[in-house]
Amino acid sequence: MNYSLRVQAFRSSIIRVIPIVPNNKASLAFMKEQPTSQLISAFITWRMRKIPSKPRTVSLWSGGVTPLQFLAAKSILQPLLQKVETGEDLGPHLSYLVDTKGIILPGANCQNRGKDIDAILTRYGIHHFHVGEVSPNNPKGRSDILVFAEVQEKEFRIVAITNHQVFIQNSVEQRDFSRICLSYIEKDIPPGSGFMLNPVCSSGHSLIVMLFGRNCEGEINRLDPLLDDPKFIDDLYGKQPILRDGLIVKRPKNPSLVWHFEDLEFGILDKQTKVFFNLSPYFAR
Repeated sequence: MNYSLRVQAFRSSIIRVIPIVPNNKASLAFMKEQPTSQLISAFITWRMRKIPSKPRTVSLWSGGVTPLQFLAAKSILQPLLQKVETGEDLGPHLSYLVDTKGIILPGANCQNRGKDIDAILTRYGIHHFHVGEVSPNNPKGRSDILVFAEVQEKEFRIVAITNHQVFIQNSVEQRDFSRICLSYIEKDIPPGSGFMLNPVCSSGHSLIVMLFGRNCEGEINRLDPLLDDPKFIDDLYGKQPILRDGLIVKRPKNPSLVWHFEDLEFGILDKQTKVFFNLSPYFAR
């Protein structure tokens, strides 16, 4: 397709940031041939695994973690919990795959296939964290203990504490953990009501994420020709007052609008004022 310079720049920014396997010219050419919706889906699937650094309150879900289980593991969990409460980077506690295998492409060897999908996060919305005592023999602080938590805007809710056997198909730990996850999802469902887990495609990707990518591409196709239209820009800035430090941000004389992701939110960024116009809420209507 013939993309505008603005859309080309947006596509290139996505391709540049995702860790690609194998990282070679063929993979780069493959990514450049993908529809914008596919690039966005790949980006979201990868970006969901990373966690913005901000202070959060630690809580326990009693259906998955007992007070005694938490106390028994508290000493080894403390470095993670402290970072959660002070808003430090939780990246060191995430899987190494987050920074090395963002998307697996044709040409990758068999041992890499599927390593770009966190099935538990995709299915249940729960992250997993590695913990352990840092030492000369264990500089990255790993152990057999894993913490599974739902990471919300202001809360870090621990749903389960288990070990790596949870990733072994049909293991006792995996069956127990699956039961916990289903119970966690059911906790807000009225008794007797039916519900469906997050739909997942045969590729292992979330159907919701793939539909989100299509919606984003649709908005790009619809609005990109308008991003240099003075009236459209007037409307962007005129819908409601934009405040920063208590002052109204005025429309600049020469705005510079680009397509942009603010964490997982999609929209338009004015590089002149650093104002982000979030389009994501419209997709949920």
